[in-house]
Amino acid sequence: VRLVSDSSVSDGNASLLVKQVDTRSRGRYKCVVNNVTLTYVVATVEAPIRSISIDINPSGLIQCSTKDVYPAPVVQWSTEPWLSPAALQPITRMAPGGKGLFTVESILKQQNNSLDHIYVCDITSKYGTQTWTASLQLQEITGFEGKDLVIPCKAPKNLQSFSLVWTFTAANKTTDILTYDSQTHESSSSWDHAELEEDNALKGDVSLSLENPGLELSGIYTCAFLEAETRHLIQTRVVITSSRQGKDFLKYNLWILGIVAGLIALLALTLIIKRYRVKSKRNQDSTQEDAEMQSMNPDKTSEEPQAGNKLMTQPSGSHS
Repeated sequence: VRLVSDSSVSDGNASLLVKQVDTRSRGRYKCVVNNVTLTYVVATVEAPIRSISIDINPSGLIQCSTKDVYPAPVVQWSTEPWLSPAALQPITRMAPGGKGLFTVESILKQQNNSLDHIYVCDITSKYGTQTWTASLQLQEITGFEGKDLVIPCKAPKNLQSFSLVWTFTAANKTTDILTYDSQTHESSSSWDHAELEEDNALKGDVSLSLENPGLELSGIYTCAFLEAETRHLIQTRVVITSSRQGKDFLKYNLWILGIVAGLIALLALTLIIKRYRVKSKRNQDSTQEDAEMQSMNPDKTSEEPQAGNKLMTQPSGSHS
């Protein structure tokens, strides 16, 4: 700490120069000239936000973080579509380091319908001079070995210019795949079998095309948009299955379908046989009843003529 200029003191300029400002430099400074207090100066110190990151941690929680910030910032979470803060319930930790600068970590539990939401983390400086935003969108797709696959990724409408980085993560190892600059329209790929469609990229569609993917390309693909104080990540879990598995799966489905169709046919046949037996039994019972009725009717008709004969013979006996 020293005066700005010793020679300027005689001219009434007693300004103070503080070098290598840190958190200890904050406070109230008093200027006294000739034992007379002229003024008090309150100095605040701010270490601005210089970075922000968002990702899924090993526990499956969404984590938003920044570091070397002073004073402690304010962290806010939101989702698109909107969910109430009561449903989110994030946990935020702020720890000061050796120089008093804060490291901030805020974690959020994924919702049950996590693929239907975009998670947004806003970190705002205490004095409101800065707001950095990081957002994360999750998706899942399945591909087949040897069949070209497109991993979708589109730039948010609020990003006017951005740089893009595609990365691949498997077995806790992350590899850069491709970079793209929306201003220069230049792209650079470190994978021979991965590319962007240039015409689509000009429209903000930076989907990644994988040519002839193998099983080893199953993993997490991250499409990261970077712009000034904004980060937007689209993280896609890709599962590549073998063609044989696909065919076996189709055969299995057809086999199951055949069994179901066979069971339905067997049930229908059983019902038809049952109805036929019931109908046959009814016909048999009806025939038996008709036979019994017919066996009873001839007896009655034979008795009636005999009775008539008896009545006719009685008068002839009395007359003699």
